[in-house]
Amino acid sequence: MAVTNHDVTKNIALNTFTAAVLSLLGVTTQAQAADAEYVDLNSQFSHYEEGANRMKVDIYQAAALLPLTDRFSFKVNGVKDIVTGASPVTNIPTANGKAYQVMSGASIKDVRESVDGAATYKHDYGSLSLGGGVSTENDYNSNFFNIDSRIDFNQKTTTLETGYGFSSDTVWAIDHCPPHCLPNMPKTDTYRRPNVGGDKNTHQGILGVTQILDKDSLVQANLTYTYNGGYLSDPYKVVYTPWVTTPYPGYSDFGGYSHDTRPSSRNQIAILTRYVHHFSVLNSAAVHLDYRYYVDTWGVNAHTFEATWIQPVWQDWKISPTVRYYTQGSADFYQPYFTAPRADGYYSSDYRLAQFGAIGGGVQISKEFFEKLDLGFGIDFYERKNNYGFNGGTGTSVDNFTFSMYTAKINFKF
Repeated sequence: MAVTNHDVTKNIALNTFTAAVLSLLGVTTQAQAADAEYVDLNSQFSHYEEGANRMKVDIYQAAALLPLTDRFSFKVNGVKDIVTGASPVTNIPTANGKAYQVMSGASIKDVRESVDGAATYKHDYGSLSLGGGVSTENDYNSNFFNIDSRIDFNQKTTTLETGYGFSSDTVWAIDHCPPHCLPNMPKTDTYRRPNVGGDKNTHQGILGVTQILDKDSLVQANLTYTYNGGYLSDPYKVVYTPWVTTPYPGYSDFGGYSHDTRPSSRNQIAILTRYVHHFSVLNSAAVHLDYRYYVDTWGVNAHTFEATWIQPVWQDWKISPTVRYYTQGSADFYQPYFTAPRADGYYSSDYRLAQFGAIGGGVQISKEFFEKLDLGFGIDFYERKNNYGFNGGTGTSVDNFTFSMYTAKINFKF
């Protein structure tokens, strides 16, 4: 099941945007790759788990940075996600008018494999990177590429970042055991659900600026525009539409149901601002203060506030606690269930398009050994509730849930 929302943002090199921030902390990014004189190997394992026995994801990631010359480097990255568990499928109205959430059951099993690479050339005024990759699942294929540049000027106190990314994706739905299967047929047999899914393309551009204020602080701002076109519905989601007389397979006992149906285009704009300050008197600690505003043509708007404190401690140990708050308004065509047709024909009960707020946070702990080896561990928690948000729109407690994520990583340079 395609649970990953493929976002070209991940492929446009946000690393270039944060290079100046991380340089304050001695961390190497892709945009700085051409400066490195060593091979940099990274491996990371993360475990994501939602509450109430919902979705679980094990994420394996490995990356290698190879400096080929003093100006040219290459980075390759591989990811494997193993997805299991259950996910919300639809909502059913109860006698008192509240929504009852129907889960898929613990039937979701999927593996996503992704590989991408990027070549970076460092010139006298900045750097230029070109990358691309592929991602495959049993119900989702994605091919993408990106190009981004960094230009330093004003005696290298100002950096301008620009980037463009493109993704061509195909999505469909997988079912276990076709409708005509006999009772003695193996339920593990799968088939591609007919007339569900399609192709979509994503274009994304990013423009960012970093300004060093003094030897201990800087500010950043970037603007991201994304256009999605094609099949943008979720092939696994179902919507309660009682005026529909054709039975939906598996849901005919509850009344009329139809497919999740969304517009075939979506324009998204995001603005991110960040302030970073380095405290030399506190053993080179640093604070990151972020604010992000998001709006799209589906009616969704959102605010994100995040603060991270990075504190080096005894004998090259480092601890980094983070707190964040997120609030989102619902899409124009979202309802937990529908009782009347919409004029535009768009319907979704996907909890990701509802109004809600979320509180999260975590801590990362790392330790450097021999200036060559870096080990890290982290934990993050997230709680989502409809009454945590202050944006407008529709949301109910049926969409509330929590998740936790645990991460272990290793970095080796030679």
